[in-house]
Amino acid sequence: MRGRRVGALVFVLLLFGSMPSSVFAAAPALSLPQGGVLLVLFPWRSSIREVDLGETTGQVYPWILENPTEGEGRFRAVLVGVDFSHPAGSLNLRLVGSDRTQVEPLSVTKRSFQVSRLSVARSFVTPPASFLRRLARERAVILKALAAPDAPLKFHKPFVLPLSGRVTHDFGAYRYLNGRPMARHSGEDIDAPKGTPVHATNDGVVRLAGRFYYDGNMVIVDHGGGLLTEYLHMSDMAVRAGDRVVRGEVIGHVGQTGRVTGPVLHYGAVLRGAHINPMLLTGLVRQAVHLPDLGPGRGTAAEARREGGKR
Repeated sequence: MRGRRVGALVFVLLLFGSMPSSVFAAAPALSLPQGGVLLVLFPWRSSIREVDLGETTGQVYPWILENPTEGEGRFRAVLVGVDFSHPAGSLNLRLVGSDRTQVEPLSVTKRSFQVSRLSVARSFVTPPASFLRRLARERAVILKALAAPDAPLKFHKPFVLPLSGRVTHDFGAYRYLNGRPMARHSGEDIDAPKGTPVHATNDGVVRLAGRFYYDGNMVIVDHGGGLLTEYLHMSDMAVRAGDRVVRGEVIGHVGQTGRVTGPVLHYGAVLRGAHINPMLLTGLVRQAVHLPDLGPGRGTAAEARREGGKR
């Protein structure tokens, strides 16, 4: 259980291609729940080079689905997501090419969030003054790891869950510890017996592996495209910073380290600074959205940038 607000708007889009409809379901419009994430696909030779959502910009990269058939599974790609705290409403998604920009509407829909009330050791709510420097130092280390630069997607197959268990503390929940309001819960708490293996949910590079006051033994994996997954409160860590991991690889085991009330795995996901619902990642590839290349006469990139400056 943990509460950091990195809050911000984030996204990753993947580009459209000739993938069979049985693999990817096309969507007529772009829509996300609060804390949602989309994989948007463009043609392999698309002219779109970046996607601008006003507060954040994502680069579009070539991406190939694992084991594609001839002529299929090749796209250009970027991820799109919004933080759980982002208000519901409409946004303009700008697809920026070399000589023009196209604006697509994106709807952010309201999501219901739980209210969680827990009792923990007093020191985890009001830490001793002697711990304040340590907490500030740890927060800086974690934020640096979560600010990994935009890079090509490192995964080429669907995400899996890190383990099987019962979700006991929902993503985005409003938290009260010992009756005191705290930062909202930024991931999913999954209960499982101590020692249960924790698996990397997809291919990536370990950006952080260390022990922290609130988060216990914690691993952060960078999957490219601005997307990182977090694994907290483990009893041990089987990887180090800089290690490459593959989907399903054991990276640690369920434990009871940090600010927790029992054996649990806090599973989180951050996309360019925005906390997104990690449980949605398993459907990311299967539910990818297809968008065509830029059409003619939809406005230039310079015009779109001037528009953005007026907001």
